[in-house]
Amino acid sequence: MATPHFLDQFSLGQLFLIVLFAMLLFIEIGFRLGQRSKNNAAKAQASQVRSIMGALLGLLAFMLAFSFAAGQSHFELRTQDMVEEARLARNIHYQAEFLSEPYATETRQIIRKYINDRILIERLASEEKVAEILELIEQSEHMQQELWRIAAANEAQSRASESIEPARNRFTELVAGLIDIHAQRLQATLMNRIPDVIWSTLYFCAFLSMLVMGYQAGLVGRRSPIATASLAVAFSGIMMLITDLDRPMTNLFHMDNHIMMEVLQLMDVEQAALSGTTAGALVETE
Repeated sequence: MATPHFLDQFSLGQLFLIVLFAMLLFIEIGFRLGQRSKNNAAKAQASQVRSIMGALLGLLAFMLAFSFAAGQSHFELRTQDMVEEARLARNIHYQAEFLSEPYATETRQIIRKYINDRILIERLASEEKVAEILELIEQSEHMQQELWRIAAANEAQSRASESIEPARNRFTELVAGLIDIHAQRLQATLMNRIPDVIWSTLYFCAFLSMLVMGYQAGLVGRRSPIATASLAVAFSGIMMLITDLDRPMTNLFHMDNHIMMEVLQLMDVEQAALSGTTAGALVETE
């Protein structure tokens, strides 16, 4: 597993309050420093500080936009990987029809449980139950090994009979693709994070901007508590959204796993139809 991010130790609520308090603190420190320098400050100096404040706020806005785009791309990548995994699982279920028994039945049972566990993982992620999620991931990898064992057995049968069956080869490709997409999902979820240096730069720019903004207000001797507090709340909220997008287990953003549920329902319908066909065949035989 990847090394936990240093921000992951805080909940979103805690992080929001910490950042908001720090921003308000830097605004107050800057204001008091500006008041001390007010008597010795020339008009040109106040104008220069105002220009620097505008440049810093613009730089902070750029850093926020860049970080938000990075977090959004990571979230979209995880969503795309989930859709691809659902597609592969559905096709494996279809290809099981061309396998010999007992491999066909075993494959359908494994892939159904695999999809059901994937849906459960998404549900547990919203509840931040890490231990249960890790256990389900381990079970998923074990099921992938079982599917590969079945694929290898069918490949061996194909070679032994010296026949070329495209369905067998297709099944092996799908199982290999499922294993690959699982690794990609882990990579995208656990290791594809916004680097610490970008987070450090973002927080440095945010606190420095608040400091200069407070300093400029202290130089002119006037400030608007509501306006400055609103700005600090807005920046803190955006940074909280970026943090949530970048985390493996999001709280405010949730991936729509409706496609996984549709695949599971499709498997249930086809399994019921298959069971009905088998029962009908047994009745006719009798």
